[in-house]
Amino acid sequence: MKVLVVKLTSMGDTLHLLPALSDLQQHNSEVQIDWMIEQSFAEIPAWHPSVDRVIPVATRKWRKFSGSSLKEFLQFWRTLRARKYDVVIDAQGLIKSAVFARFAKLERGGQRIGFSAASIKEKPAARFYSTRIDIARDQHAIERLRQLFAQAFNHSYDDNSCNYSINTEPAQSHSDTVVLLHGTTWPSKHLPEAYWHELVKHAAADNYQVILPWGNDAELQRAERIAAQHDSARVLPKSSLHDLRTTLSQAAGAIAVDTGLGHMAAALGVPTVSVYGSTNAKLTGAVGHNQHHIQATYPCSPCLLKHCDKLTEQVTVEPCYARIKSADIWALLHEHLA
Repeated sequence: MKVLVVKLTSMGDTLHLLPALSDLQQHNSEVQIDWMIEQSFAEIPAWHPSVDRVIPVATRKWRKFSGSSLKEFLQFWRTLRARKYDVVIDAQGLIKSAVFARFAKLERGGQRIGFSAASIKEKPAARFYSTRIDIARDQHAIERLRQLFAQAFNHSYDDNSCNYSINTEPAQSHSDTVVLLHGTTWPSKHLPEAYWHELVKHAAADNYQVILPWGNDAELQRAERIAAQHDSARVLPKSSLHDLRTTLSQAAGAIAVDTGLGHMAAALGVPTVSVYGSTNAKLTGAVGHNQHHIQATYPCSPCLLKHCDKLTEQVTVEPCYARIKSADIWALLHEHLA
């Protein structure tokens, strides 16, 4: 059976899909899966043993018409249309992903499958599917995807286990290294920078070295400011997703905000404490072996707002994080370090 999975973004969302692929592979070991994904995350699908082809897209770039973007799109079109699929399944549930899923060719009797309109935010996307599956929205993203695949391919799964099936090279753990995953997208998901300084001090007091990865200029500047004040902290060089996977798999543990790299740590089984303020750990929290969540207890948390509406000239730190102590974050991680 040939299957095309459409899951374009983000890092966390793509990692959330891996357990559903593991379920499908366990049910049908002969399944051949292609995965359509944004170029910036195209390394991730190849980590799963069931994925045959990775088909990258560059939707933002292609919106701006140019000779090079047209050439890239035509190459994508030829690659995609070179194979027919028994099933095309949109695991994103957006209008954009539904449109791209329609570009694929089906075998005679093939199906285009996706979430029902009631199961997704962008309801018109469901019109693009021949089969629509109702999945309750008040569940974790991983559970929703596993249910989608279980119903689409008529199999069951063990909800007491979560197997990402990531292909990894053998790595020797550096038991004195902790990774601080300080970078994220929404401003409201960021821990105040002072907390990271305090966490470095806690780690150093227990004889741990700290590694600070980064993915953009703002994250690099923050990492450099932190490392400049602490001899036990160092900034990681610019790294690919593969390099970051290796760094995490070799670490004793990690501390994260709600970020894609936190989900990568979870997929690798690295002991991790993740802090959630504006977002809901029950819906998008890191899932895996030795994962621990600290959810803010402020009345409006989780607000799901990109920008905190409580900040003023006098209130400069999100109130939900003000109730969380760096010592408690470190103590929780330290309890589970090897």
